[in-house]
Amino acid sequence: MRYIRFLPKKKWAIAGFTFLLYSASFPAFGSEATMLTIESPLKGDLNHSNRENADIKPQHKSLDFSVPCDTGDYLTGYVESDRSMMTLDVIDATGKVSRRLIDNKSGKQHFYSVAENCAETWRLSGSGAYQIVLEQRVSLAEQDLKGSLGNSLDSSDTLLSPRVSALLESLQKGQSTDRFWAEVEVLGTPLIEDTALGTVMTFLARGDYRNVKLMGGPSTNHDALQRLVDSDTWYKSFIVPNNTHLSYQIAPNTPEPPLSEFARRVAIKAVAQVDPYNHHSWPRSATDKYTTKSTITLKDAPNRRWIKRQAEVPKGALSTFKFTNSTLDNTRDITIYSPTVNNNKENSKDDAVLLYIFDAEAYIDTVGLPTILDNLIAEGKVPPVTAVFISNPDNDARARELPANPMFADVLANELVPQINKRLPVAIPTDRTVIAGSSYGGLAATTIALRHPDIFGNVISMSGSYWWHPKDQTAEDKHFVASEVIEMDKAPVRFFLSAGVFETARGKSGSNGILGTNRHLRDVLLAKRYDTHYQEYAAGHDYFAWRGIIGDGLVSLFPSKEKK
Repeated sequence: MRYIRFLPKKKWAIAGFTFLLYSASFPAFGSEATMLTIESPLKGDLNHSNRENADIKPQHKSLDFSVPCDTGDYLTGYVESDRSMMTLDVIDATGKVSRRLIDNKSGKQHFYSVAENCAETWRLSGSGAYQIVLEQRVSLAEQDLKGSLGNSLDSSDTLLSPRVSALLESLQKGQSTDRFWAEVEVLGTPLIEDTALGTVMTFLARGDYRNVKLMGGPSTNHDALQRLVDSDTWYKSFIVPNNTHLSYQIAPNTPEPPLSEFARRVAIKAVAQVDPYNHHSWPRSATDKYTTKSTITLKDAPNRRWIKRQAEVPKGALSTFKFTNSTLDNTRDITIYSPTVNNNKENSKDDAVLLYIFDAEAYIDTVGLPTILDNLIAEGKVPPVTAVFISNPDNDARARELPANPMFADVLANELVPQINKRLPVAIPTDRTVIAGSSYGGLAATTIALRHPDIFGNVISMSGSYWWHPKDQTAEDKHFVASEVIEMDKAPVRFFLSAGVFETARGKSGSNGILGTNRHLRDVLLAKRYDTHYQEYAAGHDYFAWRGIIGDGLVSLFPSKEKK
């Protein structure tokens, strides 16, 4: 593929040099101040291990510090560590975690927060060298609140929700919202109503807020909820299919920093949280309301029994090792899932499938892919699958490596794969090897397989970011991967592509969003006579949906013998 010309060689050299500088300059633990100020890093070492005995694991220690702020300040920054895992918490007066900003991550990890109680203590826990940087502190007075205020309902506006419309009538008669919200507590949110226009899904929030936004749901736009006249009720309605299944968060008082469009969009992460009126939260592993999402599954949504843990199903084994690469100048965890194989089953180990998948932490902990594989294999829906979970050193590395980076592709193919093959009990051929991912991971899976079809014979792409294009390509044409496929010879690769019907583009060009670019790539692959399975879901850019889609992809590409 021609994309090799887009390799950012200079960036790699700079990144490696910077890392060496900062890691070598960390002072000893205890020498830093306890007050974090803007652009004045706290540096130190939390590693209190016995360096004379390598068999003794490092002891996790913690550093408590204060962050100067006023209530409502928008705070952003990052924690940068060596190869050690770090956790950053905000601790309340009782000593409990009120918010987890970084959850056991290494490398450079960003945090976003709005100050609610400036007396709270911040705590960094882990082992190894660290650097904490507070990049921004934006007060309420500095924020652009004028453009974020929720407008009251105009007389010309049309209410899609019959219940919200009835509430408006009662407000106009001088009544309160108490009865409405008492009903909402019982029904749960979002409200689901059958109307002449179709199924109406209405998201709600209650409070005296400056603004309220929706993160996730049937939109990619961080849509603003509207205030119903001058009441405490905020709403946003959508007409959706009856097979909709998605997760979302409510974001009250979203910061509006006077920064770039991207920075303003990212600011929603500081306040996005679980909907308190929704009866279904996910995932179970969430630490606080900010790491918890609310879910909704309508009546015709896919019913996949194999998503949840089944008590009678044997568990596969997980093993993890460190993969260090000098070319990429980083280290990452590689976790191998080994299935429990019942040789009495019609699908034996001779039919094994090898799955490589990106974003390891999300697919192991949030999605629960090991459980999904346990169930699919036990039910005979797929042959025994060995899975290789590839983690990201940090978010910056993810953004560098996954979008059509030939250096990363070659490291996987030429260095990681041989290491994996040495660890497998049996050799698994190319036509039974699949590389998979979502978002940037879907983009990576496709471009890597097309670059190394002799190793990866199958692709599962979930909401692949095919809107991506190299910086020297015009922004008007975001079908880069499709154009590459058109020009190259057909490769021996099979595809399972999927996208959510709510993953439309922001702005004017609907064809350049995830949905539009996936449809275009599908058409190109079919025209080139690739074996291509394509599926659209009434979902968004959402791990809640992807946990089902990854199973659909495996079943589609590698059906059990009895289904062939």
